[in-house]
Amino acid sequence: MKSYNTIFYLLFVLLIMGAFASMAQNNYGMKILAGVAVAFGIVFLIRFLESFKEKSNKYFRTKAELLCLSILSFLFSFRIFHFYFPFFEIIFTVAGLILAYIYGSRMIQRARDLQFKNATLAIIIFIYYLSLLMFIITLVILPFLPQYTNYTGALAFVFLIGFIMAGMLSHQYLIDGSEVSVYKQVLGYKDNSVILLSLFFVISLYSGLTRINMLPSMYSDDFPQAYFKLVDEAESGKEKPVNGKYRHQEFKNRYDAFLQKNRPGTP
Repeated sequence: MKSYNTIFYLLFVLLIMGAFASMAQNNYGMKILAGVAVAFGIVFLIRFLESFKEKSNKYFRTKAELLCLSILSFLFSFRIFHFYFPFFEIIFTVAGLILAYIYGSRMIQRARDLQFKNATLAIIIFIYYLSLLMFIITLVILPFLPQYTNYTGALAFVFLIGFIMAGMLSHQYLIDGSEVSVYKQVLGYKDNSVILLSLFFVISLYSGLTRINMLPSMYSDDFPQAYFKLVDEAESGKEKPVNGKYRHQEFKNRYDAFLQKNRPGTP
C-alpha cells in the first residue's frame, strides 16, 4: 500500500487541477478527470492482481474491495465521457453494494474490537466508517432514488466532519499499552477507506460550494449546457422518469442522431 501513496498523491493533484481547469471552461479539464478515473482503475486493478500472491484465503474481502474499486473507477470514466452500455447501472450498483457490505462489516468489527479497549475511540472509528458507508449508499441509490441522495450525502458529510473534529480535538488514546491518535489508528488499517473518504470529501465540498454559487460548475462542450441542466435535475430528484427514462437520456439520443445526420460526408 505504501508504495502506491505517491501515485495516489499525484492523482489527487491531477484531480484538483482537472476540476479547476473544467471550472475555468477549459474542455480538457473533463479529459483530465476521466484520465484520473482510468488511472485509479488501473492502480486498483494492479493491486487486485497482486493480491493473489497471498496464499491465505482470509484476504478475500481485500480482493473483492480492490476489484469493485477498479470497476467503479472505470465506470466513472465512462460516465464522464457519456459512454453507456447495457447493464451499466446494474454493474455499478452491484459493485457499490459489495463495497457497502465490506465496509459495513469492517465498521462493526473494528468498533467491536475497540469497545473494551477504549469505548470513546470505538465510537469515533464507528462514525468514520459510517460516514464512508453513507457515501457509498449515496452512490448506489443515485440511479434509482436520486431524490434521497441529497439527504444521505449530507448525512455522510456531517459524519465525516464529526470524525475530523473528533480527531483534531481528542488526545492520545491508550490501546494495548501504546498511545495512539485517532488518525494514526485509521491510517493503521490496511484498506482504502482513507483514499475513498478523501475523494468523497473533495466531491462533497465541491458540490456544496456549487450549490450556493461559491464555485462555478464544471464545463464541457461535448453537449449543450441544456443537457447538463437536465442531468442535474434528474440526479437531484427534481425530475421523475417517464416510462423508465429521464429527459436527459432522450435529449442525448436526439442530439446524437442530429450529429450523425449532419456529419460532413453524410448524405
